[in-house]
Amino acid sequence: MAAFRWDPDAEPQDELRRLAVAQIDRGLEELGGEDPHRAVHRVRQRGKKARALLRLVRGAAPELYDRENVAFRDMMRPLSGARDVGVAVETFDALVARFSDDGMAQELAPIRERLVERREQVLDDDLEQRLQAVGAQLQQARERVAGWELEDDGFEVFEGGLAKTYGRARARMQDAYDDATSSTFHLWRKRAKYHRHHLRLLESAWPAVLAARRNQVHELTDLLGDDHDLAVLRRDLTADPDRFTAEREVAALCGLLDRRRAELQAQAWVLGQRCFAEDPACLVAQLRVSWTSASAAMPRDPLPDPAVVPGR
Repeated sequence: MAAFRWDPDAEPQDELRRLAVAQIDRGLEELGGEDPHRAVHRVRQRGKKARALLRLVRGAAPELYDRENVAFRDMMRPLSGARDVGVAVETFDALVARFSDDGMAQELAPIRERLVERREQVLDDDLEQRLQAVGAQLQQARERVAGWELEDDGFEVFEGGLAKTYGRARARMQDAYDDATSSTFHLWRKRAKYHRHHLRLLESAWPAVLAARRNQVHELTDLLGDDHDLAVLRRDLTADPDRFTAEREVAALCGLLDRRRAELQAQAWVLGQRCFAEDPACLVAQLRVSWTSASAAMPRDPLPDPAVVPGR
């Protein structure tokens, strides 16, 4: 069974522990890479998957969820700033390549130089120590996994967490377009990403259908992720424009940022309407039937086809 896919035939508690250990071990492995900024990105992904797993089973293990969700959140929090600084250069490059001509790219080059300097400064500070601290906490979490327990069995393990996460993602979409702030779009993205992970975890119930659905949600969260990166870059530029270059260049870049964000948010609206069209109760009911069918034992001795006559 895949490292992040729940086996319908396995004991739920065993699967919970297997999936958690797999993400923790991958995170520990990725911490040993040569590129610290890449390690930040990868290990944060493992932390988010671990939290998604906990959210999926929250109805069957409320105390476990409350305790470990906070533990993984706090574990990864010291890396969030390093992640934003690390991705800012890539965000700048993609934006300038999309909209500006060679002349504007040259004009905005000093901003890029400041972004690179800032990224290197983070590396020179205490990033290695922070990564080592995360590694130690992951080891401690791995030891705790052996004591993780579930109170339910069957699809009931997932039902509450699946419905709550999907329902919140659906509601946060409306909030994002009603309020139209960077924070509401970011919150929608986080909820949608948890739902995406849940679809992957339960994909064995109906692989073709759930994989297609997950791919759509993945496309959506990529759009929202790009929007978030642009919002963070804009926030940093406008908070301290003198650090990056002259005010005119910052204003020009912010114009490109706003233009691209409008495009991304328009695309996300269309895709979000498809991804979150269903009522939460309907989605859960469909997945319950699929999961029950996938985990049901096949008859040992199927009835013979009455149209087939032995010996002829």
